[in-house]
Amino acid sequence: MAKTKRNIRVKAKAAAGVAKQKVQQVQAKLNKAMRQDTLLHKTLSPKKTITKKEKSAEKHTKLLKRFVEIKKELKEEQARKNRQKTKVIGDLKPLRDALPSLGEIYKLVKTQRNVKKDESALEEVESLSAKKKIKKKRNEYVSKVQSFEKLIKDKNFKKNPREIIANHVRNRYQTMEEEESME
Repeated sequence: MAKTKRNIRVKAKAAAGVAKQKVQQVQAKLNKAMRQDTLLHKTLSPKKTITKKEKSAEKHTKLLKRFVEIKKELKEEQARKNRQKTKVIGDLKPLRDALPSLGEIYKLVKTQRNVKKDESALEEVESLSAKKKIKKKRNEYVSKVQSFEKLIKDKNFKKNPREIIANHVRNRYQTMEEEESME
């Protein structure tokens, strides 16, 4: 019997010790939470640790980016100065940026033409045979070549080609606008 009483006492002490440990763990957690609340400078999330190598690599890339930006600014400034040095014109870049590009205008006109050509082309393609199609294309190319030859031989074109081309473009747009207004 004495042995059983001793075993029971040992078990009771062990159980009491385990309970005490659990109470101490809970209190430690509460104390830790209270300490974290009181300390404002500590963050709850862990900080990112960056190695010295990574820091120096980041600084290096930032420095390279800054060099590239400075170089780009210098080139733009030099280009602006060069544009201003031209005697008659001056700096046209702001004006050029404000105006739509000729490519955009050309695409717009081309799409409008293609819509009209597609409608008429469908009707013509159905009625033309293969030989007639080839002959028609050949005649178109020959007429284009002849017009270019005529243009090259023109005295006014030799004197001032830019003016002639500008007039041609103006006339072409006027005819297109007139065709659109008629429809």
